Amino acid sequence: MSRGRQKISFEGLMEKDVLGSFTLIRGFADLQDLEIVSTAIPYQAGSSGQVTGYQRDLDIDHIEDIERFLHGSPYRFFPEIVLSLRSIGKDDPIVTYAKRRASPNDRSYWVTVNLKTLHADPLGRIHRIDGNHRLEAAKRVFEKQRRAGQVRGFMKAPFCFVVMNPDPPEIAELSEAMLFNLINSKALPITSEHSLNVLMRDDRNPPERFAEDPQVYLTRWIRDKVQGLPHSFYDAMGDTPLSRLHAAADVLLRPGGIPKTTQQDMEKEAEQLFSPLCDLAIRLRDQHEKFVHSYAFLPIAAEVYTRHSKADSAKGANTEAERLRRAERWLRDFARWFDRIGGTDMPMPADPSILWTVFKQDFDKRAGQVFIAMSFRDTRTLESVYKAIEEAIDQFNAAHPNAQLIPKRIDKQQGESFNIPARVFQEIDQSRLVIADLTDEKQNVYCEIGYAKAKAIPFFLTFHKKEEAKTAGQKTDTPNKVHLDLAPYRYIEYDNPLDLRDRLKNELDAWFENT
Repeated sequence: MSRGRQKISFEGLMEKDVLGSFTLIRGFADLQDLEIVSTAIPYQAGSSGQVTGYQRDLDIDHIEDIERFLHGSPYRFFPEIVLSLRSIGKDDPIVTYAKRRASPNDRSYWVTVNLKTLHADPLGRIHRIDGNHRLEAAKRVFEKQRRAGQVRGFMKAPFCFVVMNPDPPEIAELSEAMLFNLINSKALPITSEHSLNVLMRDDRNPPERFAEDPQVYLTRWIRDKVQGLPHSFYDAMGDTPLSRLHAAADVLLRPGGIPKTTQQDMEKEAEQLFSPLCDLAIRLRDQHEKFVHSYAFLPIAAEVYTRHSKADSAKGANTEAERLRRAERWLRDFARWFDRIGGTDMPMPADPSILWTVFKQDFDKRAGQVFIAMSFRDTRTLESVYKAIEEAIDQFNAAHPNAQLIPKRIDKQQGESFNIPARVFQEIDQSRLVIADLTDEKQNVYCEIGYAKAKAIPFFLTFHKKEEAKTAGQKTDTPNKVHLDLAPYRYIEYDNPLDLRDRLKNELDAWFENT
């Protein structure tokens, strides 16, 4: 390769009819030169539906990761930079390609770029198909070196020019877009338990390993911590513990989580975070052991504690104890949902935290809704019972401004007609809690309790205690009771609506503290 002020040349070997379709020139060049002569073609969609370009928006975090990698690693290696070369050959005034020697058996070619005429063309003649982030990272490294007065020979990397005729340009652009789609949808990156195990064997000093890949470095750090936990926590994670820890590290390193500016900052923040996560694992293990040992626990616990355990400072304290309590409530709700959808039997998604997004959408639909199941019989006593339930919820809401509850009773809903049984089940599905009053021992109430139980939605049972009265030896009233199937469950047996209101308020408080 030669370099001048007006031209940059690349040497490579040409091969025609590659996979029956393309003419390629492959070789090695400085990343800096490849960056100078090539242009990204960003995807743009116009208001009229016109689409141009194909390149994705730059991911700054990804560029910074590559930049750290380029700054120093004994294992620096890139797959080839794939570029389209729009040229008619040796007579092209902007980018020429021609054989280096006249021998018919020699496949060496020179690709020479006239920088002056190239830069006059707004779209360029060499377009980036694969490697845009790598070239942008190389550009950053070079600029920093130049400002620091430390300019040195740049890193060589493999390149591949895909030769295309520039006329007509729309055909060349379509070919580029199809190649871009092919590379990014078929040639998927390899991430596996095996590759992570190989990376764990890297025994270089910590600063070098951190500089190369902060996520892998944090994965190793978490692994060492988790292996020290009791109850064989690491072994219980199954055949892919490193994949799960790597996913957790990805969640932790997202904006708002653990910083990756320096090794010391990362380890300091990780140390502060690891203790709460261990505490949460211990708290949840008694009732949700399958979730705690699942692939989802660490990524979800990290997501919840770092981003969802803080309250508005005007509405609650953010001490570690308060944050743990809030995170534990969220995780218990998530664990029940995770069990309901059979989460432990699902294959591990590439990003387990996506399950939190799905759960949160489901939770938000039913957040705060309390379904009231009771007899529809229109009596003063039952109206007083319903009013007592509402007053208990109002008192709970006053005491817990960050966790408002909203009562829903199917016979109180107005508007268009609807199928009552279907609507009942829909409302229970969207509820966080069910309060079922067994007064009158109605079959529909028992059915609704059974449905809530099947859906793992918690429920409270109440009923009005009636004395058995006798007149001239004849029974005139039958006392309420809890039938056999529900008898083992905790319930509130009340004398009057005021008694129900006070006792139900206490039960709601206890439920909130323990969920």
